[in-house]
Amino acid sequence: MDPSVSFVAVASELHLRRAREVAGEAYLALEAEGVELQGSPEPVLRPEELLEAVSSPSDLKVVFVASGGTSRLLRGALAGIEALLWAHPGDNSLPSALSAREKLRASGAWASELLFSSPGEVPSEIKAEIRILRALKAFDEAEVLAICGEEKASELQEALEALLGRAPAIKRMGVRILMGQAEARVEEPSLSEAISTLKGITGEEVTPELEKGLIKSVQLANFISEKLLKDAKVPVITFDCFDIIREVGLAPCVVVGLLLERGIIAVCEADPAALFLMAICHLISGSPPWMANLARFDEGSRTITLAHCTACPSLAASWPYRGTFLTHFESGRPVALDIWLRRAPVVLANLQVGNKKLVLARGRIRDSGLGEERLCRTQALVELEGDMQTFLAETGNHQIVSYADIYEELRRLGRRLGLEVVAT
Repeated sequence: MDPSVSFVAVASELHLRRAREVAGEAYLALEAEGVELQGSPEPVLRPEELLEAVSSPSDLKVVFVASGGTSRLLRGALAGIEALLWAHPGDNSLPSALSAREKLRASGAWASELLFSSPGEVPSEIKAEIRILRALKAFDEAEVLAICGEEKASELQEALEALLGRAPAIKRMGVRILMGQAEARVEEPSLSEAISTLKGITGEEVTPELEKGLIKSVQLANFISEKLLKDAKVPVITFDCFDIIREVGLAPCVVVGLLLERGIIAVCEADPAALFLMAICHLISGSPPWMANLARFDEGSRTITLAHCTACPSLAASWPYRGTFLTHFESGRPVALDIWLRRAPVVLANLQVGNKKLVLARGRIRDSGLGEERLCRTQALVELEGDMQTFLAETGNHQIVSYADIYEELRRLGRRLGLEVVAT
C-alpha cells in the first residue's frame, strides 16, 4: 500500500497566475514519487480552505508555498498542525514561509517543518518521510516467525505492540518441530554443496562436528527460504539462539546469514528491538544490515569494537577473501560465521523499547576479521563520528549497522514513533 500524501498549495491573488504554474510543477514532482496523492495543484487563497485541506486524514501533509503574500494565510491555518511546509526559490515563497514560522513560534503554535527546494524537485526530507512510511506499511504486512518458546514469543508481541501500537502477529514454532519439518521436506545437502552455498567462506580447522553442523544449517536455511516463508510478502524470522543451542546443539548463525543473503529478514536472539530495526533498515535501504554487540570501546582512538557470530555474507569485502566458518563463541558448538566486513562508512542504530529511545551514530568500519579469540566471531573496528561520550552514555548493547546512509530516515522514524532520538 502506498503512503497517502495530501498536497495543498497556497498563494496570494496578486501572484496567482505564476503560482498556478509552480504549484503544478510541485504537484507533478510529488506525484512521480508513487504515492497516493490527495488534493489539487490549484492554490488556495483563504485560511479556511487551507485548514480544511490539512485537516483531511493522510499519512503526510505537504503545504506548498507557491507565492509570497501568504504569511497571514499560513498563520491562520497551521497553528498546532504537523505539516511539511515546502518553500521554493522564487516569488517571495521563502520570505512568507519564514515569516509565518516566526509568528507561529512566537505564539507557541509552530508544529510544522520548513523545507526548501525548487518546485520540480521534491525536498529530500519529504522523500525520507515517504521511505519511512513505505517501510512501516510493509512491516505491518510482515509475516513474523519466532523460533522460540511461548513466553519469549509473548514478550516479542508485547514489545512490538508497545512500540507501534499495532504490530504483526507473531507466529511461533518450536525448534524441534522446525528441524523435523526441514528434515522431512528438504533434502540434506552434501558437504561440498553446503560449502559452495557459502560462496567463498571456508573453514580453517574443520572437524566432523563442524561439517555436520554446516550441512544441517544449510538444510534449515533451504527449508525456511524455499518452503516455510516462500510465499510471505515480507518474511521475517527470529531465533532464540541459546535455547536452540541447548535443545539441538546447533547455533543458527549460518542459517541467519544465508537467510539475510536471500532477502529474508533474519534476526538473532529473539530481540524485539533488533527485529524491528533490522526489518526497517532492510525495508528502507533494500540491503541487509548487520546486528552486533558493542563489545569494546576506546575513547582515545574514538573507536568501538562490534562483534556477533553471524552476518550476511554479501557484506564481505571481496571475493575470495570473505571470511570463515567456525565454532560458536560462547558455546563452542557449530556453526558461526566470521565475515570480513568491507571497510566503508556506516550508520549505527540502537533501539531501546522500554526507554522509548533511539540512539544514532555515524562511523566508518576501519578493520574487520580481527580474529580476537574472546569475542563473537564476526568483528569490526568502527571509528565513530560525532559525540562519542554522548553515544556511550546513551546507547544500549545491540547495534544495527547499515552501509546505506539512512541516518535521516531513522531520525525521522524515531520522531514519528514518539521516541527520544539521540543523534550523535
